[in-house]
Amino acid sequence: MVKYRDKILNILRWALGALFIFSGAVKCVDPIGTSIFVDKYLTTYSLEALLPLSVAIGLALSVMEFMLGTLLICGLWRRFISLVSVVVLVLFSVVTLLSATLLPIGDCGCFGEVLKLSPWATFLKNIILLAIALYVWRNSRNKWRLGLREVIVLAFAIFLPLGANLYALSHLPLVDFLPYKVGTNLREAVAKEQDSVRSILRFRNSATGDIEEFDAMATECWMRRDLEFLESAVVVDDKAQYSDFRLYDTAGEEYTQKLLNRRGRVALLCINDISTLDILTQRAIETLCNAYPETAIYILSYTEVEDNILPLNATHLYIDAMTLRSIIRADIGVVILRDGVVEFKANIKDI
Repeated sequence: MVKYRDKILNILRWALGALFIFSGAVKCVDPIGTSIFVDKYLTTYSLEALLPLSVAIGLALSVMEFMLGTLLICGLWRRFISLVSVVVLVLFSVVTLLSATLLPIGDCGCFGEVLKLSPWATFLKNIILLAIALYVWRNSRNKWRLGLREVIVLAFAIFLPLGANLYALSHLPLVDFLPYKVGTNLREAVAKEQDSVRSILRFRNSATGDIEEFDAMATECWMRRDLEFLESAVVVDDKAQYSDFRLYDTAGEEYTQKLLNRRGRVALLCINDISTLDILTQRAIETLCNAYPETAIYILSYTEVEDNILPLNATHLYIDAMTLRSIIRADIGVVILRDGVVEFKANIKDI
């Protein structure tokens, strides 16, 4: 009986550790993405003063989760580590319960861009993990041994996720889980989702009180006397990934299809934060200019960039800020399209 109990205890401990490692790992490979979720929480909880620390908070969270998972699986300091897991999961459960009720946030970001969960699904997941952590804690014996094995495992559990975070911050994420990863055919993807964005008209039926929706081009709705006009709106399909990929030139005209339908290679110089531009970055941009004619280079940004800052006379296009961050996680980066397909991505520092 004791043998079976020990087996069950080990299986639950390994499962809990694996979930912590997975959650920490997907955050480590994309610290910028993690910081975006942290920003959402800080803003929702009126903690805007901590926004400059969002990257550091996300980094610490990913390292903590990976470390807890590794120590649980390796069986080091079982009772203490499982108790820490209980405390962490209690905090997570409270936050996700608030996200599902009083302070709605949407996707919690627990598994980054890999797996999207609703707030209630996340809360249920945390409750199940909390029950497992409590069982492991109650049935574990404490061993405070600190030998060479423990030091090696602890160092691995801290420095591996820390290194992955720092690499992603200096270059690009080790694994790209976003819709704009290398190999994506943007021309086809954007074309398929053209119908995912619809303009509609909303009316209230004066007889029933129901809200009725009509296509923006419909005319019969205006002829009905039982309908009261409320508003016009744009509806986006929840499954749409590229609905926000819209490019506009300096005159305000949409440029999306014109760019994606262009044959051959084009280089997109993506600028998320122009303040990081330095001498090395300017040299990398000059290298890009030498490799591509100016007619094949496009500057993508969400704000105006002064012409004298960039040694480049290329076409300047505007795009949504969050979409640009999804395209490339670097402050300044390069994306190469070939016939509308993402062929290459890099931080400008690596050019």
